[in-house]
Amino acid sequence: MNPGVRALRTAFLGALLSAPLAADPHLVLLSVDTLRADAVGVYGAEDAKTPAIDALAAAGILFEDAHTTIGKTGPAFASIFTSLYPPTHGARRNAQRMRTDIPVLAGLLGEAGYEAAAFISNWTLRSDLVGLDRGFDHYDEEFNEARNAVGVMERHADDIAKAAERWLRRRADDEERSGRPLFLWVHFSDPHSPYLERTGFTPPAPPREERTSGWQKRWRYQSEVNYVDHWLGRLSETIEELLPGPRYTLFLSDHGESMGEHSYWGHGKNVHWPNARIPMILAGPGLPAGLEVQAPVGVVDVLPTVLELLGVEAPPALEGQSLVPTEGTPEGAPRPRFVIGDRHSALFGKSRRSAPYENPLQISMELDGAKVLHDFSKRRTVYFDLTVDPREEKPLTTPPVELVPPLGRRLVNWYRDLPKYEAKSATVLSEEDVKQLKSLGYID
Repeated sequence: MNPGVRALRTAFLGALLSAPLAADPHLVLLSVDTLRADAVGVYGAEDAKTPAIDALAAAGILFEDAHTTIGKTGPAFASIFTSLYPPTHGARRNAQRMRTDIPVLAGLLGEAGYEAAAFISNWTLRSDLVGLDRGFDHYDEEFNEARNAVGVMERHADDIAKAAERWLRRRADDEERSGRPLFLWVHFSDPHSPYLERTGFTPPAPPREERTSGWQKRWRYQSEVNYVDHWLGRLSETIEELLPGPRYTLFLSDHGESMGEHSYWGHGKNVHWPNARIPMILAGPGLPAGLEVQAPVGVVDVLPTVLELLGVEAPPALEGQSLVPTEGTPEGAPRPRFVIGDRHSALFGKSRRSAPYENPLQISMELDGAKVLHDFSKRRTVYFDLTVDPREEKPLTTPPVELVPPLGRRLVNWYRDLPKYEAKSATVLSEEDVKQLKSLGYID
């Protein structure tokens, strides 16, 4: 890590330490499925039309180097809401239920007097699958095939935004409820495949001579991102109108998307940067506006960070840490980021979502400009120098001796020491669950 990055991280922490916490602030989590960081304008996408996301970054803190824990929606959100990695919270694959004996964000906020409402648009987030509804007072999981022609497995941005708007207006008319602080989560899924061409939101097509394999998929994908931003902007205006008072807004993605890089299309099975790197923005009272933080952060840091901002005590044994440390807490050494890649299948045997624990396909760790990746399926470990190869295209043929032992050992020790939850019961998925998970590509 270069000195400039350290200084930026220190400036971020110092600014937060001097900011007083707001009283009973709302918390709004806006998330987008399958969103690569480099598909957002403020992250450098030249052809992106993402004014709503860009405006949020201008009003708050942009995390330049944010990573997911795994490229799968259900397990990634379980990490966001528990500050635990998938082996620990138990939802290692989509449609696996996370542990019920661990605290979750909505439950912790409910105990602190918050009302909690969620609006989800991806079938894998249904309450009977991962169990992310725990702690929410309202969990909107209506999937309407007539309104969403792509299939019931995905609700489009207009549908999910309007559902949240209607609920917010009803809440605003209820004097008792409108006086409580609110935790609102709205999840958009449009960038998930299949990618649709959104009229009025398509980026310029590349010149014919510059078109490469898969360009139309990338073009449609960006169209979906631009479309989501439009509805995210409209919803943000409604939130501004109907949710007065102090409010923290967190924007992020569950994971990215590979588009041919490393000979892979999709997400989940590998741990390279297109899958691992996500956009993440935080804005609210007392937070500096327009700040870019290049220090490494992860989705496991979300729960301890927002709890500290909201003045709610965090539970013990978290695997992330607050980005708003209490006064006197030292910055410490640079922190590694760990990512897991695993099989898509939600099924074990036939329609079962629990099984004896088994190793994932890949695990990786990034630290100080270097990355080590262990592939369990190929039984090999490779190293990258991210300072000269940020796209991870050239594995080091002869890694320096000062790099290999410490990084490789640290990755192995991390995975070895990670608590690994083994589900004790096997739950049969419904025929509808199997159908929708297949349509998402989550059943091999």
